[in-house]
Amino acid sequence: MTYEELIKELCDVVKESEKNSVAIYENLESVSDMLNDLKLPVHKLSKINDFISNSFGLLQHQDMHRQKIERVVNFVCENKNIDSSEYNLASSAKHIAGDENNEVLDEEELEALIKSIQN
Repeated sequence: MTYEELIKELCDVVKESEKNSVAIYENLESVSDMLNDLKLPVHKLSKINDFISNSFGLLQHQDMHRQKIERVVNFVCENKNIDSSEYNLASSAKHIAGDENNEVLDEEELEALIKSIQN
């Protein structure tokens, strides 16, 4: 598999992931809106809202993984002199100094991820 083929596959995964995330988000919003119209006991309504809130949290977590894939794609494009504009991805967000999120890939992790995808 060439780097270009790898990048295309990863971009397809990102695009499908974004499409599915939007659909899930819209469905959760609709359910949340419908709940307001129902006459449910407060404890049941609260439990359902907790499930909805947890689902939004999972969507955020999934989005972090999508961003990691985008960083890998942009890293490969940059290091292999591949024109990333043809893949229609936004440039990757960089880690911001002072950011308390420890979910940053170092060079070794990035290389390991690329190798695992190629196998």
